Amino acid sequence: MRGIMGLIIAVMAVITLSGCQTEYSGDVGGASNGGDGTLYNAYNPEGQRAYEQQCASCHGVDGNGTSVGSSLVACATCTSLSVLAQEISATMPISNTGACTGDCATNTAEYIMYAFNGEVLSAATTSLDGVQSVELAETLRKASLQLADRLPTAEELAMVAESGETGLSLALNQVMTEDAFYENLMEIFNVQLLTDKYLSRNLYEGGINLLDSDDYPNRKWYNDVYAGEELNSFRSCVRSITNDAVARAPLELIRYAAMNNLPHTTFMTADYMMVNWYSQQVYDAELIDPSASFRQLDEPVCDNNGTQVFYDPTDFRPARINKDLQYEMGGIPHAGILTDPMFLNRYPTTSTNRNRHRSRIVFDYFLDTDILAIEGDRPGDGIGSEAANPTLLDPACYACHQVMDPVASAFQHWTDRGQYIVTGSTSANRWDSSDIEPAGLRSETIPLSGGDGYFRRMLQWLGNAIAEDPRFVRATVRTLYTGIVGQEPLTTPGDNASNAETLAFNSQRAIINSIGQNMVADNWNIKTAVKGIVMSPYYRASAVDTGSLTENKHIGSTQFLSPEAMQAKLNSVFGFGWDEFRSENNRIMYGGMDSDSVTEETKDPSGLIIAIQERMATEMACRSAAYDFTYSSNERRLFPYVEVTTEPQTDTDISLIKHNIQHLHWRLLGEHLEADSAELEATYQLFVDTLNRGQNLLQNADQYDPRPSTALEWECRGRWNRQPDGRTDGDLPAETRIEYDDNYVIRAWTSVLTYLISDYRFVYE
Repeated sequence: MRGIMGLIIAVMAVITLSGCQTEYSGDVGGASNGGDGTLYNAYNPEGQRAYEQQCASCHGVDGNGTSVGSSLVACATCTSLSVLAQEISATMPISNTGACTGDCATNTAEYIMYAFNGEVLSAATTSLDGVQSVELAETLRKASLQLADRLPTAEELAMVAESGETGLSLALNQVMTEDAFYENLMEIFNVQLLTDKYLSRNLYEGGINLLDSDDYPNRKWYNDVYAGEELNSFRSCVRSITNDAVARAPLELIRYAAMNNLPHTTFMTADYMMVNWYSQQVYDAELIDPSASFRQLDEPVCDNNGTQVFYDPTDFRPARINKDLQYEMGGIPHAGILTDPMFLNRYPTTSTNRNRHRSRIVFDYFLDTDILAIEGDRPGDGIGSEAANPTLLDPACYACHQVMDPVASAFQHWTDRGQYIVTGSTSANRWDSSDIEPAGLRSETIPLSGGDGYFRRMLQWLGNAIAEDPRFVRATVRTLYTGIVGQEPLTTPGDNASNAETLAFNSQRAIINSIGQNMVADNWNIKTAVKGIVMSPYYRASAVDTGSLTENKHIGSTQFLSPEAMQAKLNSVFGFGWDEFRSENNRIMYGGMDSDSVTEETKDPSGLIIAIQERMATEMACRSAAYDFTYSSNERRLFPYVEVTTEPQTDTDISLIKHNIQHLHWRLLGEHLEADSAELEATYQLFVDTLNRGQNLLQNADQYDPRPSTALEWECRGRWNRQPDGRTDGDLPAETRIEYDDNYVIRAWTSVLTYLISDYRFVYE
């Protein structure tokens, strides 16, 4: 078999020289136009000939890529001549590695740096000069809401006003230390990974039930510890917390690395998993720090007539599973997310698929490579290969499988349910290595024997290889960019792309790749990448000079807020959210997802969503107007400059009302209105018209049926405290309650709030 394979590969090497059906290296991402900022301008004719002969059919004559080959403009390994030459020597062409080494690699690298990373890249980056950015204060407001679920503080705004971009950078540093930031960071990755499918809100014991009961006999430990019908409610509380701890372990690894300024490569390489006190009981896991103890809260997390548990569900710590398993001695060889049961179950396999689905996900999520873009035949194409093993022997199949199968083989010790059973050690997990490529990555095979043998630790080798792969940089930035900006980065322009489309791609590629390189240079600090995206022209854009950048649909980061983001914004603006968002069904109807049956958030609101928004605007305005006036003026979120008695009767009163309207426009919509702006005047006129009509109703109450009243509608009264989720939380003191609106001032302000919440700019950020 290996002799036949040698012949096949030799034949394929000849094919590779004239075409790229069997050649694919993945979409390498990364940075820069020369690493040190220089542009190479040394034309190399030998390099050009080599490029045109071996590379152009996949990467394009102009280096902008094709449907099967990545762009070489600002590619990951274009950081320097030596790095690029080394990449070519080591990995190109992928089906005939070693065909271009030494002078060939150096010459080809010189040509690539000159032809595709010189004037081309310079023109791309210059084109971004045509992007006009919003003010720094607006950028901070937008980022604070999006990343930390709050409005910027007065101190942070002062920093920006005094120190410009430096002040913005310092303010963002503060934003990225808060709990809400880490929660939002995890949500960004969950939109991709979808491991929140296993949260208890979706599936009863959804995460716990995936674990093998022989490996983890204590997986439902709470049933024994808290037995008895009298503890049903308590047990249900503990069960939900335990299940959610198991379900969120892969995302908690992201949080842990970010909070502790560990490199994001930890996501691939960690030789541990994350547990809290509750999931530690499930796994019988040993903490990395044996002297550490889990944090306990002052108030019980679950409570039932004296039976209490105080351990903080949010306190996750690194731990290892060192105990003997059903089939294996000594526990799990952890490799970050790659060995996490939730990840393995979210992307399962079958006896015929043989981990190829997992491999495709790894390439897509962590190596920025779309396996499905590789040219070749697939079962769905109705191929009729006569080869005994098409994946190895049919070139049309092997084009894809030579890339995919080595990674698939690396998962061979992990079953369809994510159970660790070393192949060959037992009949419980069979693996035939004769009909699939050996485990590895990028033409490098995992060493399985000797002092550095990785037979039982294949995924550890793979995790480290991914962490060192330049494509992991771009994959990480792509995930962050999509989550923060709200749209996927541009894909490689096709053969028929216009010059404008190519320029747009190159411009974006240059910025994104520089962000990635800055992250790597800062010890893979993911916060550096987040800040880079927020500071970029793509996030801050407000207008574009169409003369310099005609293709501009990808510029700007306005996106429809998810129900979770909307609830966070309501909390930040009003001090409480909308109680209707407590219902998952309502969140789904508003465009949200549950990572299970609904796996994508709505980007464009439907008629139903608009109707929900209108109801939300009406109810939130009603509940917040009088409530805000129950506070002293210096504590109010909405009305710090007016009172319930302030009417437009004097110039001073009018000035105060307009000043408060300016405050509301900034607080709700993030816009600064000049005192003489038409929009300010329009909002003021709405206030005045509502006030006049309402006072007319009250003055002529006898003429109407039902009779207008000074009493506020029940829901609109300022008589209750509000919880963050919008529910009432006890009565306000009688002396502070506001239940009447004698002059119709509160209801006039309610109309203003309804108007602003209904504005599309409130539901988009």
